[in-house]
Amino acid sequence: MQPEFIRPEFIENNSAEEIHQRMMNNLPADIDNTPGGFPYDFTKPAALEKDEFINYHLVRALMIAFPQYAWDEWLDLHGQQVHLERHQPESASGKVKVTGTPGTVIAEGTIFCTPATDSGPSIQFCSTQEKEIETNGTVLIPVLAVESGRDSNVPANTITLMAKPDKNITDVINPEQIKGGTERESNDNFYDRIATEYDNSLTFLGNDSDYIRWAREAGAGDCIVIPTAEGVGTVKLALVDGNGQPANEELVQEVYHYIVSPEDRSKRLLPTACAKLICVPATTVEINYTITGLLYDKTTSIEQIKTDFTLAIKGIYTLAKQQDILRYNDVRPIISDIAGVTDFHAFFMNGEMQNIRLNREEYPETGILNFC
Repeated sequence: MQPEFIRPEFIENNSAEEIHQRMMNNLPADIDNTPGGFPYDFTKPAALEKDEFINYHLVRALMIAFPQYAWDEWLDLHGQQVHLERHQPESASGKVKVTGTPGTVIAEGTIFCTPATDSGPSIQFCSTQEKEIETNGTVLIPVLAVESGRDSNVPANTITLMAKPDKNITDVINPEQIKGGTERESNDNFYDRIATEYDNSLTFLGNDSDYIRWAREAGAGDCIVIPTAEGVGTVKLALVDGNGQPANEELVQEVYHYIVSPEDRSKRLLPTACAKLICVPATTVEINYTITGLLYDKTTSIEQIKTDFTLAIKGIYTLAKQQDILRYNDVRPIISDIAGVTDFHAFFMNGEMQNIRLNREEYPETGILNFC
């Protein structure tokens, strides 16, 4: 996470009023410096311009000069210095089950969608392969969300429509969750990857930290490294996406191909000592959080507190999966650090005030947030 920018001392005491007062003090003693006089009015615009230059433009110039404080396109330029690119939004993917007349061909590019609701519009998914309904009257069709982002993740049994109905098709449903949709990589996450590249301890030997770095470079949100998973010379990576959800099939393949590069050995990252790499979705353990007696001021809302908590807890999850334990005392302080929160009575994880043990391939997942 990027540190907070601290204004250098030499910038202080440079408000328009302070600058203008210094200008007035520097006038010869026999020059009128009273408000409304010619020297006063003539120098005031210069003081305003200098104030803007110092307190806005100079501060921003200092910030974009360092990756610790840069943002957006300026941080992207720092990434280019270490040959890294920001991950762009990804579209969710999965499969829909189509029931209808055997032999019916469903063309690539066919649009399936969820019904519109009071809380949001219909979400569209495009088939990525041409498929034919089999003799049993059904077929599974791979689909990709038309629009990228988290909103393209939908639960099972929610894709029930075709944009253009076909009389030969009687039913459409997605048997499993459609997942893998992520937002554009945040400045904090991209900075963490840039900082890792600048780290002098960076290696390419196949340490656990190397596999985690490579998985993130390929688009994974995080991963659990299981050495000698199937004997000496094998490494297994349990992957989650940028939302902390188990990686979908596409992301699993992207990570595998990025590290192994089976089609171009010159780009291969997998150390020679590792004879086999196995990439699988992580098994997640849902953690529900409850806060009672929550007090907060007018600068925030319960929805914003939940959003801030969800983002902050991701850093704790990274530590938890390394130690195979989610510690209560690591999570509880997050609440007090959220802007606007003034106090709370009690905090629970899965209804208890105690640590939660994780199996080696398990990754914690944020479940229900009951903050009141």
